[in-house]
Amino acid sequence: MRTVGDVMRSPVVVATPTSTATDLVSLRRQHGIQHFPVVEDGRIVGIVTDRNLREAVTDPRVFTLLLDLIASMDRVVVRDIMVRDVVTASRDVPLPEAARLMVERKIGCLPIVEEGRVVGIVTATDILAVVAAGGSA
Repeated sequence: MRTVGDVMRSPVVVATPTSTATDLVSLRRQHGIQHFPVVEDGRIVGIVTDRNLREAVTDPRVFTLLLDLIASMDRVVVRDIMVRDVVTASRDVPLPEAARLMVERKIGCLPIVEEGRVVGIVTATDILAVVAAGGSA
Protein backbone atom coordinates (compact mmCIF):
# COMPACT_ATOMS: atom_id res chain seq x y z
CA MET A 1 0.00 0.00 0.00
CA ARG A 2 1.31 3.44 -0.88
CA THR A 3 2.05 5.90 1.89
CA VAL A 4 2.27 9.66 2.12
CA GLY A 5 6.04 9.25 2.11
CA ASP A 6 5.70 7.97 -1.46
CA VAL A 7 4.01 11.14 -2.72
CA MET A 8 5.11 13.90 -0.35
CA ARG A 9 7.03 16.85 -1.73
CA SER A 10 10.37 17.62 -0.18
CA PRO A 11 12.06 19.91 0.64
CA VAL A 12 9.21 22.03 1.99
CA VAL A 13 8.92 25.79 1.58
CA VAL A 14 8.26 27.05 5.10
CA ALA A 15 7.43 30.34 6.79
CA THR A 16 8.47 31.71 10.15
CA PRO A 17 6.14 33.38 12.68
CA THR A 18 7.62 36.76 11.71
CA SER A 19 7.22 36.31 7.95
CA THR A 20 4.78 38.78 6.42
CA ALA A 21 1.73 38.01 4.33
CA THR A 22 3.58 39.72 1.46
CA ASP A 23 6.44 37.23 1.90
CA LEU A 24 4.00 34.34 1.54
CA VAL A 25 2.28 35.83 -1.49
CA SER A 26 5.70 36.12 -3.11
CA LEU A 27 6.62 32.53 -2.21
CA ARG A 28 3.22 31.37 -3.47
CA ARG A 29 3.84 32.95 -6.85
CA GLN A 30 7.45 31.78 -7.02
CA HIS A 31 6.79 28.14 -6.10
CA GLY A 32 3.11 27.70 -7.06
CA ILE A 33 2.21 26.44 -3.59
CA GLN A 34 -0.69 27.15 -1.25
CA HIS A 35 0.37 25.68 2.09
CA PHE A 36 3.11 27.00 4.35
CA PRO A 37 4.14 25.12 7.48
CA VAL A 38 5.33 27.70 10.01
CA VAL A 39 8.63 26.69 11.60
CA GLU A 40 10.42 28.19 14.57
CA ASP A 41 13.72 26.80 15.85
CA GLY A 42 13.32 23.91 13.41
CA ARG A 43 9.94 22.86 14.85
CA ILE A 44 6.49 23.23 13.32
CA VAL A 45 4.44 25.79 15.26
CA GLY A 46 1.64 26.52 12.80
CA ILE A 47 0.49 26.50 9.19
CA VAL A 48 -0.79 29.18 6.83
CA THR A 49 -2.87 28.24 3.82
CA ASP A 50 -4.03 30.14 0.79
CA ARG A 51 -7.38 30.49 2.56
CA ASN A 52 -5.71 32.15 5.57
CA LEU A 53 -4.05 34.64 3.20
CA ARG A 54 -7.37 35.43 1.52
CA GLU A 55 -9.04 35.86 4.91
CA ALA A 56 -6.23 38.19 6.04
CA VAL A 57 -7.58 40.76 3.58
CA THR A 58 -10.64 41.14 5.80
CA ASP A 59 -8.59 41.33 9.01
CA PRO A 60 -9.66 44.59 10.69
CA ARG A 61 -6.08 45.87 10.59
CA VAL A 62 -5.84 45.24 6.86
CA PHE A 63 -9.37 46.47 6.17
CA THR A 64 -8.60 49.72 7.95
CA LEU A 65 -5.45 50.08 5.91
CA LEU A 66 -7.41 49.48 2.72
CA LEU A 67 -9.97 52.09 3.70
CA ASP A 68 -7.13 54.51 4.34
CA LEU A 69 -5.67 53.62 0.92
CA ILE A 70 -2.54 52.29 2.55
CA ALA A 71 -3.39 48.67 1.66
CA SER A 72 -0.26 47.14 3.09
CA MET A 73 -0.14 43.42 3.78
CA ASP A 74 3.33 44.01 5.27
CA ARG A 75 1.58 44.87 8.52
CA VAL A 76 0.06 41.42 8.92
CA VAL A 77 2.63 38.93 10.15
CA VAL A 78 2.28 35.19 9.81
CA ARG A 79 1.92 34.56 13.55
CA ASP A 80 -1.32 36.59 13.45
CA ILE A 81 -2.97 34.46 10.76
CA MET A 82 -1.39 31.01 11.07
CA VAL A 83 -3.33 27.98 12.26
CA ARG A 84 -1.62 26.79 15.44
CA ASP A 85 -3.31 23.39 15.78
CA VAL A 86 -1.47 21.79 12.86
CA VAL A 87 -2.59 18.36 11.71
CA THR A 88 0.54 16.45 10.67
CA ALA A 89 1.42 12.93 9.64
CA SER A 90 4.48 10.73 9.51
CA ARG A 91 5.79 9.46 6.18
CA ASP A 92 4.45 5.91 6.78
CA VAL A 93 0.76 6.92 6.92
CA PRO A 94 -1.18 5.15 4.13
CA LEU A 95 -2.66 7.48 1.51
CA PRO A 96 -6.28 6.43 2.24
CA GLU A 97 -5.80 7.32 5.89
CA ALA A 98 -4.22 10.66 4.93
CA ALA A 99 -7.14 11.38 2.58
CA ARG A 100 -9.68 10.48 5.29
CA LEU A 101 -7.93 12.72 7.80
CA MET A 102 -7.87 15.63 5.35
CA VAL A 103 -11.58 15.22 4.58
CA GLU A 104 -12.55 14.88 8.25
CA ARG A 105 -10.52 17.90 9.35
CA LYS A 106 -11.40 19.89 6.19
CA ILE A 107 -7.77 20.62 5.42
CA GLY A 108 -5.93 20.73 2.10
CA CYS A 109 -2.53 19.49 3.19
CA LEU A 110 -0.61 17.42 5.69
CA PRO A 111 2.88 18.49 6.67
CA ILE A 112 4.97 15.32 7.04
CA VAL A 113 6.91 15.47 10.29
CA GLU A 114 9.69 13.35 11.77
CA GLU A 115 10.77 14.09 15.34
CA GLY A 116 8.91 17.42 15.18
CA ARG A 117 10.70 18.55 12.00
CA VAL A 118 8.97 19.11 8.66
CA VAL A 119 10.38 16.68 6.08
CA GLY A 120 7.66 16.91 3.42
CA ILE A 121 4.13 17.95 2.61
CA VAL A 122 1.22 16.15 0.94
CA THR A 123 -1.71 18.06 -0.52
CA ALA A 124 -5.16 16.97 -1.58
CA THR A 125 -4.01 17.61 -5.14
CA ASP A 126 -1.10 15.17 -4.67
CA ILE A 127 -3.51 12.43 -3.55
CA LEU A 128 -5.95 13.20 -6.37
CA ALA A 129 -3.08 12.97 -8.86
CA VAL A 130 -2.33 9.44 -7.65
CA VAL A 131 -5.99 8.46 -8.00
CA ALA A 132 -6.30 10.15 -11.41
CA ALA A 133 -3.23 8.27 -12.66
CA GLY A 134 -4.96 5.02 -11.80
CA GLY A 135 -2.91 4.42 -8.67
CA SER A 136 -4.44 3.29 -5.47
CA ALA A 137 -4.82 6.03 -2.90
